[in-house]
Amino acid sequence: MEFEDWNERWSEGRIPFHQSDVTDLLHKCADRVWGAATLDRVLVPLCGKSLDMVYLAERSAAVVGVEFVEQAVQDFFAEQGLEPQVSAGPPMRYDASCYTLFAADMFRVTELDTGPIDAVFDRAALVALDAGTRVRYAGHLCRLLPVGARMLLITFDYDQSQMGGPPFAVPAAEVEHLFGEGFAVEHLETRDALGAQFRDRGVTEFTESAFALTRR
Repeated sequence: MEFEDWNERWSEGRIPFHQSDVTDLLHKCADRVWGAATLDRVLVPLCGKSLDMVYLAERSAAVVGVEFVEQAVQDFFAEQGLEPQVSAGPPMRYDASCYTLFAADMFRVTELDTGPIDAVFDRAALVALDAGTRVRYAGHLCRLLPVGARMLLITFDYDQSQMGGPPFAVPAAEVEHLFGEGFAVEHLETRDALGAQFRDRGVTEFTESAFALTRR
């Protein structure tokens, strides 16, 4: 998937990965990963216009999102009834209320742009990337995050020969391989998530897993 592919999907409204509600595993696992205290600054990579950011804003001082497709960033603020201030950058930056969203290549967004991050929520970033880019992504997070930062990661696993990604299959062993050097990795749960969307594409088994990662 190249940038133009994602841009075309958004412009045509082909965004089945966008959820009309907050991710239930975020509801379920947030306290297990971050505790009940208010977070300072939460990073949401490849955030789209996710309502997860609204949920995270209720338990943090600031939410920072990064998204390739500028339309998705604009849609988020419009749907939340917010009028953002826009800075051309680079990276291009939208600010309103407690939200800062970058319409940019996430690999060009640095810790100087984001400010200090103490939490990350990834539901749709890692699984949207091909195998080689996943390695770059894990390394980029290592550079962005200070020691002690905690991440809730959601992944999918299925027989990759039955369906081309995205979302791509990322088994637990790959999570450990990608992040094990820079993070302590804790598997929280795995559950069946085979719905019609994937069954219709020929997938026979599909699981969803949650992991807690702590930057070493």
